[in-house]
Amino acid sequence: MTGALSGLAALAAVSLLNCDLPPALAWPSAACVFAVGLMQARTESRRPGCKLLIPSPPAVPSVDGMPMERVELLERGPLLVLRWRSGRRCRQLLFWPDTLPRARRRELRLAVKAHGVSRQPPGVAP
Repeated sequence: MTGALSGLAALAAVSLLNCDLPPALAWPSAACVFAVGLMQARTESRRPGCKLLIPSPPAVPSVDGMPMERVELLERGPLLVLRWRSGRRCRQLLFWPDTLPRARRRELRLAVKAHGVSRQPPGVAP
């Protein structure tokens, strides 16, 4: 992740140098963009990971000890998006194929499915 963000910072600086800006404006802008990109990469590399716990059904799932409500797992091609509500706020985690191995992806799918999460409101008998 840090390497990708650093690479994007370098590419952003190069793109500023290759556009039609006057050199007096392009060079300081490129240096600023590169410095900010490196600072963001450093910040992301130091951010701690989160602890996701999805226990068997009567227990409540949690992230970093905070309970999760209305948990749903969406598959967007190779990506998995885990969405939930925490109080009044909606939150989500995004799992790329390189960050979550195939066995863990399956385990996450089964754990969310075991909680019986459904987007449909419960049916009412007449």
